[in-house]
Amino acid sequence: MSLSRMELKNIKSLLTKKGRRTDNMFIAEGIRLMEECFRHKFSPIKVLYTPSLLSKRGFSVLDKLSTKKNKTIQISFSQMNAISDTKSPQGIIGIFKTPDQKLKEPYTNKFRNILVCENISDPGNLGTLLRSALAFDFGMIILCGDCVECFSPKVIRSTAGGIFGLKIYKANISELKSFIEKTKAVTIATSLDGKVWIDKIMKIKKTDIRLLIIGSEAEGLSLEMKETAKIKLRIDHSSKVESLNAAVAGSIIMKQVYDL
Repeated sequence: MSLSRMELKNIKSLLTKKGRRTDNMFIAEGIRLMEECFRHKFSPIKVLYTPSLLSKRGFSVLDKLSTKKNKTIQISFSQMNAISDTKSPQGIIGIFKTPDQKLKEPYTNKFRNILVCENISDPGNLGTLLRSALAFDFGMIILCGDCVECFSPKVIRSTAGGIFGLKIYKANISELKSFIEKTKAVTIATSLDGKVWIDKIMKIKKTDIRLLIIGSEAEGLSLEMKETAKIKLRIDHSSKVESLNAAVAGSIIMKQVYDL
């Protein structure tokens, strides 16, 4: 079985932002990502594979994903190359439905730690932040402002599959303020004029909902976003570097919150 010319064109369009928005779907490519989607029970609509490219590990993943719910389609080497976003395709690609990203009431109290990303434009930084969020139990993500699209292939690869274990929402500043007010979350932000962690740790309780806000790589947080933060933190480091990037700074503070 193979893809028709139209099916191939539609899947290839998912490599573009416009295509993903139009079809409300995204793709994830490679063995690691397929293992992670299976582990987090984030089922693909269909799985495309090319036997000649699959390793033993790849066939094992394909077997796990070959269920009635997950349609598997064998495609040719040339078709796999046509829809691949990598230089060396591993022979397996998943097609997924994009989850609803609207932040709406009633808000769940399932997540104790929440990460807010404002204007994160670099796919690698956002992907790293999402991967760290999963590692440090920040299971809910809120994207604000002009963030890079989280379901783009580059971001998904940067998460190493972590994106499948997260709940990701989009919100404007007004919606975020309403969320903070109704959940009574303790808001934490990185700021050059903030205090070091040890000076602020006593103000955060284990029972609090903790909402960490990370700003853009170039500009930091907007003034309006800064004003939502109850706690402003800085990360002390050697003067040998001017500053830490968003992904590193966010990951360090997420680890500190995780250790509370």
